Amino acid sequence: MKKIIFIWLIIGLFIITSCFASFSPMILNARAGGLGEAYVALSDDWGSLIYNPAGLSFVSKKTLGFNHLEMPESFTRVEFLGGVLPLGSFYLGLGLSTKSASSEELLFPFSENAFQLSLATNVMPNLSIGVTGYLYMTNLDTGSAQGFGVDLGAIYLVNSNLSLGIALYNPISFLKWNTGTVESVERKDVVIGTSLKLNFIVPLKIVADISLLEKPTFMNRVHIGSEINPLPILAIRGGYNGAKEGLTLGLGLNFANFNLDYALLYTKNLTNQHIISLSASF
Repeated sequence: MKKIIFIWLIIGLFIITSCFASFSPMILNARAGGLGEAYVALSDDWGSLIYNPAGLSFVSKKTLGFNHLEMPESFTRVEFLGGVLPLGSFYLGLGLSTKSASSEELLFPFSENAFQLSLATNVMPNLSIGVTGYLYMTNLDTGSAQGFGVDLGAIYLVNSNLSLGIALYNPISFLKWNTGTVESVERKDVVIGTSLKLNFIVPLKIVADISLLEKPTFMNRVHIGSEINPLPILAIRGGYNGAKEGLTLGLGLNFANFNLDYALLYTKNLTNQHIISLSASF
């Protein structure tokens, strides 16, 4: 009964908050957000739906998660609902994100829904690969568009403490407007990353990602973060998000199979972002 109540709670939150959603650069997982979105090699939970589909192969239980992003100084709120289902040697992921911008002060209202289907497997004991397909539906006050995209990813475990990852975001994609215009989708990148786990007085993770595509500055290509666990139920995170030119802080609480995560992106160039994730494994 508790599982059923939790599932309906997450779905209800998604439906309610999506009614007030508005467009922004997406951070769709609070744990990754607290780590500066340096998540390509660490992806070992439902956040892999966003950052590296290969990470689905590290999710051993059925998992359902909800993420909410809010920018209190603007119109912006973004929602994501996703789940992971282990199927023997394969791992299936499903997700739905909504984002929109509508306000009396906004001249060009915008909305976009993205549905995704992910699949991952272990091709070797220490190598996982994954793929995600997206279906986009976009609307402006002047027209609408439909399109698709594909993410590819891989994670290689060097040993129990060190992993390497790579993710190709939308190497193949298109968005076709009813006016006949065709363009690429918003997120296109190639990112490599590493994750290092250390055990001193408390467990510590250090993660770093770098974009291989040209950016305005080198620091725009860099994402770094760290996570410490002073208590089994508590995680403290911090990092730097180069793409959004901001510092990040985060907290995580783990109660048995339930996780609550919060992250703050602080930046001078964009409105600060608050990200909250809630997930459960069954």
